Amino acid sequence: MNCKYFILLFSPLLLQAQEVEIKILSKNINTNGSEFNFIQVNDKTAFYSSATLEGDEYQSAIYKTEHKNGKWQKGKYENLGKSFSTANISFSENDIWRHFTVCDNMGNCKIAKRNNKKTITQFLNSNINLKNSNNTQPHITIINKQKAMYFVSDRKGGFGGLDIWLSIIDKNGKYGVPINAGKHINSIADEITPFFNTDEGMLYFSSNRKEGIGGFDIFKAEGKLNLWDKPKNVSALNSQYDEMYLSFFTKNSGYFASSRADTLCCNDIYSFKYSAEVKDTIQQNKFVKYLPLRLYFHNDEPDCCTMKTTTYKTYKQAYVSYFTMEEEYSKLSKNPKVKRFFSDSLKGNFNKLNSILDQIFIELSSGKKIKIKIKGYASPLHEKQYNINLSERRIMSFINFVKAYKSNIFSNFLSTGKFIISIQPFGESKSSEKASDNPKDVKNSIYGIDAMLERKIEIIDVISQ
Repeated sequence: MNCKYFILLFSPLLLQAQEVEIKILSKNINTNGSEFNFIQVNDKTAFYSSATLEGDEYQSAIYKTEHKNGKWQKGKYENLGKSFSTANISFSENDIWRHFTVCDNMGNCKIAKRNNKKTITQFLNSNINLKNSNNTQPHITIINKQKAMYFVSDRKGGFGGLDIWLSIIDKNGKYGVPINAGKHINSIADEITPFFNTDEGMLYFSSNRKEGIGGFDIFKAEGKLNLWDKPKNVSALNSQYDEMYLSFFTKNSGYFASSRADTLCCNDIYSFKYSAEVKDTIQQNKFVKYLPLRLYFHNDEPDCCTMKTTTYKTYKQAYVSYFTMEEEYSKLSKNPKVKRFFSDSLKGNFNKLNSILDQIFIELSSGKKIKIKIKGYASPLHEKQYNINLSERRIMSFINFVKAYKSNIFSNFLSTGKFIISIQPFGESKSSEKASDNPKDVKNSIYGIDAMLERKIEIIDVISQ
């Protein structure tokens, strides 16, 4: 896959953390290509982009779909003029202009607009399509009665590779000099796919910064124009894979694209829906910023080679043992992602666990009841029942850690039922097909990053009552 090209274009029922309902769209929309940027404009109509491999090159186009008989129908090609690729359509309410990305076969991208009434396609001026830079993913919105366009560019003056910029559009339709969205939005990493939710006053975007859960994560920040608060990870929508192109249709529902395990290929489009009550609760929940929290294990740990579902080890012991193996993993895997895994995912998440437990103790001490929901997983090595028992041992090591935490501060709360830990051991049943199940292929089945990401437990919810 041409990674540069997809950074620019981008290229069942799931319940995550009991917060949001997530569904993958049907095969009418998601194909063996890569689908993204689903924008619903009314109850019956939506637009999206799809990229396929044509020869040795990825080529994308924009499609229009109608909602009939309870589902979105197969999209029809939207003719936006002659070009190698089009993608990323955007338009605000009652706007006659549709903005979108146009790319040549070398992956050079510009932003264009097309008048619905006169069917005229125009490239935006040199303020936007700056020479020797790629400009893509336009998002037209209204902020404080001011029309603006957010977009993504690798132009000079940014904080990293790809940054989010904005241009104010005046009443005559002229685009102001682009302004960087600022240091709270942009980082040394890549920031992409901006979407401003007018109901919340929140700018949503995706970034592959190190604070994320997976590759590209969805973040949100409150503010306006280029004045934003520190962004928060939208953990309920993110996975260990890429999530991007979030859009809202109603206050509590919308769409995003992801490369997670159940996709047909590359990126597929998912719908999401919060309940109004849940969304309000999420804003107040002190634990949401940490969730889902993934805690990782070395292969076949704790307690190798047993069918027992219990262990005397604590997660801290498993964590310390695993962390000392960083050099061994880096050497045998030869994957640059491994070092980041040990520093961010393994160590970083252990530190977050301590922060969660400290906050839980404060909540319990104030008279509240706490319920933790935790799931256990294993890579596809070994047989099914062994892996279910292994994932349960991993959960038990976490419970042992909680019981011993800071000289047993939770002992009384656990014995009185004020602190409850609900467990679900899944074994290998949820593991990615990317993880090797070949015991002879040690490089991938044990030391490969895909296998490493499967050996875990997840705290998916912390409920305070």
